[in-house]
Amino acid sequence: MHIEQVRFDRIFDVQQVTGDFSFESGGWPVYGVNAVGGKIPREASTYAVAFGERGNWETVIGWRDMATPEVQIKRSFWADLGPHMSWIYLLVSGLLGAAMGSGGWKAALPLAAMLVLVAGLVVRSGIVRQRQAERALRSQRLADMKGRA
Repeated sequence: MHIEQVRFDRIFDVQQVTGDFSFESGGWPVYGVNAVGGKIPREASTYAVAFGERGNWETVIGWRDMATPEVQIKRSFWADLGPHMSWIYLLVSGLLGAAMGSGGWKAALPLAAMLVLVAGLVVRSGIVRQRQAERALRSQRLADMKGRA
């Protein structure tokens, strides 16, 4: 995770329905950004932005308007997990079905326990990452933005 402070000098190409917009910061344009929480930034505002990948607006985790203490997270962990549920269901049911077919419930029980443990660890790591982003954004102070884009 990487956090940057971004000043939205000029906002343009606003699409209220989708929450997409473009902006200019320090003379450099950035096109096709999707607003976190559907909230388009105000012109001349400064935001702390948490990126999954430095400078990649497709990987925005969340942001905070530096004029407020409110943090906006782009999507919850559960929303990120949702599109993958169908193949997770097929994988788990296939593995458990194969174990039941070859060794009955005695073979399936340890596998089921292991799958529950792995699922718990995945959920925990996703939630921890989101909380870390929230804490990091809350702890940001408005930096001297001279010479930064």
